[in-house]
Amino acid sequence: MAEDKKKKELPTVELPTVDKPKAEKPKAEKPKADEETPKKETKKTSSTAKKTASKKKSKKEEKKFKPKAKPELTPEEKLAMNLRREKKRKTPHFRRQEWFRYKRLDDNWRRPRGIQSKARRNMHNRPKVVSTGFGGPKIARGRHPSGFIEVMVYRPLDLEGVDPKRQAVRIGHSVGYLKRMHIAMRADEMDIRILNFNRQAHDELVEEAKKRGIELPTVELPTVAKPKAEKPKAEKPKAELPSKGES
Repeated sequence: MAEDKKKKELPTVELPTVDKPKAEKPKAEKPKADEETPKKETKKTSSTAKKTASKKKSKKEEKKFKPKAKPELTPEEKLAMNLRREKKRKTPHFRRQEWFRYKRLDDNWRRPRGIQSKARRNMHNRPKVVSTGFGGPKIARGRHPSGFIEVMVYRPLDLEGVDPKRQAVRIGHSVGYLKRMHIAMRADEMDIRILNFNRQAHDELVEEAKKRGIELPTVELPTVAKPKAEKPKAEKPKAELPSKGES
């Protein structure tokens, strides 16, 4: 009986339970039509890109780059311009005497005139003074860096007589915008280069005016009247004076 009791009193151990793997649901296959749709979109995007590229090309063809006019220089003038360019690179920046000492003085060049001035006497450790040795060749003096001879212009009539192969035009500061446009139009016809006229800004303003429906005032460009050929004057017959004997 005692042995039966011991058998009954033995501890019970719970065994771990193994989870059964869940049955995976079969994935629903996507229709092939959805896969093909992005390909069509890519084709559309490529076609639109081609269209935009063709439009850009057409715009570029419309606005062709026009190079700036260059002067016709003789070999002597070309050599002189090159020599001037080299000398200009080596010339110092001439400053006023004691420009650093007083706030009221600018560094613009002024010739030193003092009796005891060290700069006037070209003493050691003093700034360079303007002298004839720093000048360029006489042929290249007063020319534009491109080589053109500058001519000041204030009205379209001033363009008459300008040589486009050797001369370029500079519009005066006091000239208004409308007259500048007329000068530019006349210069285009005569193939004359303008040194101080912003062509790009002018074109942009004209395009904006067209978009807004603003009509720019148009003025007929004045033409130079040719001198009339003078007719030879008929000489009047001189009245013969009576001689002394006849009287």
